[in-house]
Amino acid sequence: MRIVLILEYDGSRYCGWQSQPAGCSIQDALETALSQIAKEAIRVITAGRTDAGVHALYQVVHFDTLAQRPISAWIRGVNALLPGDIAILWATEVSDEFHSRYSAIER
Repeated sequence: MRIVLILEYDGSRYCGWQSQPAGCSIQDALETALSQIAKEAIRVITAGRTDAGVHALYQVVHFDTLAQRPISAWIRGVNALLPGDIAILWATEVSDEFHSRYSAIER
């Protein structure tokens, strides 16, 4: 199943969006929390990336999972595991044809 998330974050203390070996990115924090809820490794795809220190108000990401969870687990459950400066605002299941990057109509 494919899930899309809308998140916001204060990027002040992060090295940007994209995963880094040091684990200091927004993507690293999000994938760690999602993987805990899914009980499997989760990789997210986004429409665009931010640089170090940049904030986001409406970042669209998607991921694929075999885990069957209620939508509330992808919001409240993951938020409980994320640092306070990253928050999932919304989530829903989407068709496999949806792609955060290629389905975006504006950035």
